[in-house]
Amino acid sequence: MPDVLIVGAGVVGASVAYHLAELGCTDVVVMDRRAADAHPGSTGLAPGFVGQLSSTPELAALAQDSVKTFSTLHDSRGTAAFRRVGCLEIATGGERLASFHADVEQGKRLGIDARVIAPQEAAGLAPGLVDPSQALGALYVPSDGAAEPTVVTTALVESAAARGVAFRWGTAVHELALAGGRVVGVVTDAGVVRAERVVLATGIWGTRLTEPAGQRLPMVAVEHPYVLSPERPELADALEPTTRPIVRYPEHAVYTRQHGRRWGLGSYAHQARPVAALALGDSAERPYPHQDFDPVVTTAAALVPAWRGTGPKRRINGVFALTPDELPLVGTPTALPGLYLAEASWVTHSGGVGRLVAHLLTGKGEPPVDPDRLHPDRFADWTQAEISSRALAHYSNIYDTH
Repeated sequence: MPDVLIVGAGVVGASVAYHLAELGCTDVVVMDRRAADAHPGSTGLAPGFVGQLSSTPELAALAQDSVKTFSTLHDSRGTAAFRRVGCLEIATGGERLASFHADVEQGKRLGIDARVIAPQEAAGLAPGLVDPSQALGALYVPSDGAAEPTVVTTALVESAAARGVAFRWGTAVHELALAGGRVVGVVTDAGVVRAERVVLATGIWGTRLTEPAGQRLPMVAVEHPYVLSPERPELADALEPTTRPIVRYPEHAVYTRQHGRRWGLGSYAHQARPVAALALGDSAERPYPHQDFDPVVTTAAALVPAWRGTGPKRRINGVFALTPDELPLVGTPTALPGLYLAEASWVTHSGGVGRLVAHLLTGKGEPPVDPDRLHPDRFADWTQAEISSRALAHYSNIYDTH
């Protein structure tokens, strides 16, 4: 019987396994329903932006930890998991430009270098992604960067496995196994697999396992549009996944980045589209609602020179989880001892979440944030309507640093 059983080998579950192995805890089994070489669930759909500056100190600390973790990782082919290409936030209005100076001071308090630069310098750093004639200035965070989510996950898995963590691929978990009100393992096609502690890192699918056991997860699954361009002639010589900074237009809730020879573009400038847990299939990608998303993408593309005159080659409607305060759900719910949650985390914060869960399980290492701030019981007195309303209200300003 393993000491720790992790359900889910996406970037969060893999990060927990990696950090446990780093602390010398290798009596660990990780289960995932996918094959080892398959697309890693919702992780594989993530755009991969790792931005550290946040109005919430906990999110900033978790993202800083992710940068620290990811910067050391390569997969077995030598592909880097993360590149510190920086992030540019573009101001198209005077109020936003003025706010950048407050962001610089916030960065100093958080230990994150940021500075305000002129439109021409921003356009020189990210050619094709910034129109200096429309920009008033930019906030530049050099240590931010682009993660390649599948590479990050693969590298975390390979490192943990090399240290002795066992991965059981093609193993679907159907239920949490309970005894005396405590989680004692999981139920698979082969029967009950027992463990001393169970970590749930299944993202948007977490409610499938917790709700039958009487535990509500205070999060909401939402749809999000992200599109990829055809291969572009100006990127014909691109040998790396990205060499340009990630570029965000916070006033317009738009972001864009390079993916090798293609451009990527996402927008939050639309009505939030929640997805009921029962409606979720086994894929984090849902049918693309052209009527709702096409106008949003067209408006977003008009901001970015590289997107003018070209349309999407691939359209992605990916689902991710939001909580009422944007913080992940980490720790043991009072109602289910023996269970540790590592839920509602993005790729951006997954390195820090993995370290925190490993600390909670072992008592070793320094937690990146105060565990009580992420405890899953913090919304215990909220109604589901309150949880949904507050979480969805964050959607359009999800990248706001104020």
